Amino acid sequence: MNKMMLPVLLSSVVAAQALAMSKTPEPLPDVGTVNKTVRFIAIGDMGTGGDGQYKVAAALESVCAERGCDFAIGLGDNIYEAGVDSVSDIQFQTKFEDPYKNLNFPFYMTLGNHDNSWLFGGDGLDNDKGDIQVDYHYQQNRPSNKWQMPARYYTFSAPLNEEQPLINFFSLDSNPLAAVGDADAEYWQLPYKKTQAEWIDRELNNASAPWKIAFAHHPFLSNGKHGNAGMYDGFPGAGVVYYDMLKDHVCNKVDVMIAGHDHELQFLQPVDKCGKTLHMVSGAGGKSREFKDTERNAAYWQQDKTLGFFYIEIAGDEFRATSYTVDSVSGELTRAFDKTLTRQ
Repeated sequence: MNKMMLPVLLSSVVAAQALAMSKTPEPLPDVGTVNKTVRFIAIGDMGTGGDGQYKVAAALESVCAERGCDFAIGLGDNIYEAGVDSVSDIQFQTKFEDPYKNLNFPFYMTLGNHDNSWLFGGDGLDNDKGDIQVDYHYQQNRPSNKWQMPARYYTFSAPLNEEQPLINFFSLDSNPLAAVGDADAEYWQLPYKKTQAEWIDRELNNASAPWKIAFAHHPFLSNGKHGNAGMYDGFPGAGVVYYDMLKDHVCNKVDVMIAGHDHELQFLQPVDKCGKTLHMVSGAGGKSREFKDTERNAAYWQQDKTLGFFYIEIAGDEFRATSYTVDSVSGELTRAFDKTLTRQ
């Protein structure tokens, strides 16, 4: 396993923590309804470089031209099938820069299992490989500055670059905790969970925005093939370390948890074990698949065997979600579902 990127990762993480992606404000009281609006795209599992990714990209252009988009959150599996080998890997161009060249806003990215592959695509066994995608954030002379990933886990606020934000976002690193494991001690599950959980606690304690949204590649809940954390792919205990971290440090502390991994669109209802937190799965940005068990978790809405994404608008205390489906053959864009919820 290639461990050459470890020193670069460590310097990148230190730089990210020191500089941050947006100015971290002093803690402020929860101000309730704020006269601000943020609009963003939630899209995952998109980096195929294929026809499906381009069809979804064209749909994004149409929706954002009509409704406005401030940024996107990219939910992992950014570069299929097995990630990249260097910051100059042509796949950054063919599977990110080219498909989204007509979109003029940043993508805040997180890592998926395919981005951390070792023996075969998707095994998630070499987290050093995912570090290259962090390094790309700092690469000079990129075709654009859209790719935003200053560390394996990080936070940013929206509206972007405002002192009093409406939303605090927390990008989590799920793969070291959800995959089988990594031979590198840097990513051993229990110490990595402890370090990341302490960071989550600290950042949540300092978060001043009324809305708090976490996003990662692996879901806490899903009706797709991979299923719920702690029982991934039908195996008891699979992803249990990740489940424990989310349950103890994220659930009921953030308003929404958004993930990918399963290649469908799901807007799931809160469950008792995770308190008020809403759950969304948006893993159809480049691939589609059918559900495994539509009754596993109660849903406001869900759809399989389609490409697509979620468009989310948060205005004051209102969370307005729209699901868009994209036909994999014709590219036809359909506004499939709308739901508005009020912050609890």
